[in-house]
Amino acid sequence: MMGALLRPLRGWFRLPLWGQILIALVLGMATGLIGGHHVEPIQVVGLMFIHAIQMLVVPVVFTAIVCAVMSLDQLTQMRRLVLKALSLYALSMILAATIGVLCAITIGPGQGMQLHLSTAATLVQHVPTASEVLVSFIPISPVAAFVENNVIQILIFAVLLGLSIRLTGEAAKPVEALFKSFSKVVFKFSHIIISFSPYGVYALIAYVFGRYGIIVLLPLVKFVITVYVGCALQIILVYGAILFANGINPIKFLKAIGQAMILSFTTSSSAATLPVTLKCAEENLKISKTLSGFLLPLGTTFNLNGLSIYLATATIFAANLYGIHLGITQYCTIIITIVFTAMGAAAVPGSALIVMGAVMGSVGIPLGALPLIAGVDRLNDMAQTITNVIGDLFATTIVAKSEGNKAFSPSVEKGARNELRDAVQGDTE
Repeated sequence: MMGALLRPLRGWFRLPLWGQILIALVLGMATGLIGGHHVEPIQVVGLMFIHAIQMLVVPVVFTAIVCAVMSLDQLTQMRRLVLKALSLYALSMILAATIGVLCAITIGPGQGMQLHLSTAATLVQHVPTASEVLVSFIPISPVAAFVENNVIQILIFAVLLGLSIRLTGEAAKPVEALFKSFSKVVFKFSHIIISFSPYGVYALIAYVFGRYGIIVLLPLVKFVITVYVGCALQIILVYGAILFANGINPIKFLKAIGQAMILSFTTSSSAATLPVTLKCAEENLKISKTLSGFLLPLGTTFNLNGLSIYLATATIFAANLYGIHLGITQYCTIIITIVFTAMGAAAVPGSALIVMGAVMGSVGIPLGALPLIAGVDRLNDMAQTITNVIGDLFATTIVAKSEGNKAFSPSVEKGARNELRDAVQGDTE
């Protein structure tokens, strides 16, 4: 009797983590739709999981960047990587914003909705200037940056510290050994926290579907659908096409990063997903620790394709609500403003709505629609976050491919390299 009861439990723990997460995702959706508001108390489990994940962000980003910079062969390599990565980020964000605009024009979210909206900017107190954003990149105190989880400031501090250790030479060897050892401890810590992913995912999804349901979303369903369609097109047309052009099978690529995709979708946080993103890059895509540890935290901060789609869609949604007609000049302004403001979004508290206010303000759209947009922000955030995370791994993979043999871990033997080639390269016949 007891054996029959324990059999499903044993089967559960024998499943790979991605399988557990996928089952938890489906069960969470079903629980939320059936239980409705009664399942909302389960959110506490999801919040505990998110807090545990966020606890990892600072040590993971800090140690990954310091170790990556220390491991770079030469400073010219770092400059080359940064130039390649930022160029790819800018291109993909321009394409993402363009896709968002085209989807919003085609689907027309907000058209025909009879709402009495305020024109007051109640949710946006101050839109930072470009100079304020740049200044905010440099930490006044590294301790404050760590306390506030300011990823950009931590990244800048880690890069400078890694460079200093590398330039010091032989005298810094003990410090270098300490960071490399601590990096292993941090990733073991990450493994422990990530093992609880299925339970956190179940609680988060059950809460979202229990709180919002389907009926409640009907008035805004067109807006939500537009965001999801835009994100899907970005993944298929932009990521897929560029990966294929570089000899990488897009479907196998997505399978390799499935765990990061599911976790980013449910947690709605690129930074919180970073430990899993790094794991997928190193273990499944076989990208070296040096490249993944340097580029993925950089991408989390600057490569925000999903946010670009969300901002473009929300701006046109708001314009439709107010009956404002936008021309080609306004659409171009929206795209340019998104690229320049979204890249600095991570340095600004409450970034999404503040940047959204900046984009709307650039074409003269009142900000009274922001409370309505904020009501379904969580659902849209899930789509934009998974797009951001896939975009980070996509960009890192393309840069790694362009670096040739340096893109892959030197510890991978010939047999593993052949396995990697079969796993990520498309058929060339």
